Amino acid sequence: MSTDSRDKSSWNHFDIILSITHFVGFVTICLNGYFFNTFKNGLEWPSQLDKNLSPDDKGTLGKKGRSITCLFDALLAYRVYRYDAKIVSKLLHTALHIAAIGLGITALAVIIMSTNNTGYNNFTSVHSWIGICLLSVYVIQFTFGFLTYLCPCSPGKHRARLMPIHRAVGVSCFVVACVQCCLGYGNVLLEGQPGCFGDLSCVNRIEYVGAFSVLFIILYTLLVLALIIPKPWRRVKTPDELK
Repeated sequence: MSTDSRDKSSWNHFDIILSITHFVGFVTICLNGYFFNTFKNGLEWPSQLDKNLSPDDKGTLGKKGRSITCLFDALLAYRVYRYDAKIVSKLLHTALHIAAIGLGITALAVIIMSTNNTGYNNFTSVHSWIGICLLSVYVIQFTFGFLTYLCPCSPGKHRARLMPIHRAVGVSCFVVACVQCCLGYGNVLLEGQPGCFGDLSCVNRIEYVGAFSVLFIILYTLLVLALIIPKPWRRVKTPDELK
C-alpha cells in the first residue's frame, strides 16, 4: 500500500471518529440540558429569589457548555480545517477560545451572584477553587498563544520550541474542564437529592439521566483525546505554504 493510500485511510478513520465524537457530544448536551432543567424544577437566573439549585450547580452548567462545545472545537480547528489556509484555522481557533473564556467568566459571575443572593460564602468548595484555577490558567494560555502565534512576538524557532508546551497545557485544560463537569455532577447527585434517587424510583427517571450524563462526559473526553493526541493527525503545511 502506498503512503498516500495509508494517509487517506488514516484520515478516513479520523473523520469517522470525529463524527462519532460530535454525535456523543450532541447526546451529552441533550442529557445535560434535560437534567439541569428537570432536577428540582430546573434552573433559574440567580437574581430571582427562589433558587432551585445551589450556586456550584448553576456554575457547572456554564462550564459544561464551554468544555463540550467551544474548547473541543478550538482544539480541533487545525485538524478539521487542515486543507485551508493556516490563517483560517488560527482565526477560528482564537474565536472559539474567546467564546470559551466568555462562557467561563459568565459561569463565574453566576456563581458569585447566586452565593450573594442565597447567603452562602463564596469559593468554599474544591469544585469552585479548581474552577478558578482552571479559568486563570486558561486565560494565561490564551494570552500566551495570542501573543506568540497569532501576533508573533518571538522568533520562529522559539515558537516551535514552545508549541509542545502550548499543546500540553491546552489538552490539560480540556481534561480538567471535563473533570470539573463530573465534580459538579457529584455535588448535585450527592447533596440534597430527592429520596427517589436512593431506590431509583423517580417518576421522570432523572437519576438515570444524571448517571448517563456523567458516563457520556467521560466517553466524550476519551474520544476527544483520541483525536487530538495522535501525531499523524496533526496539521501539516499545505502545498501553498511550502512554496
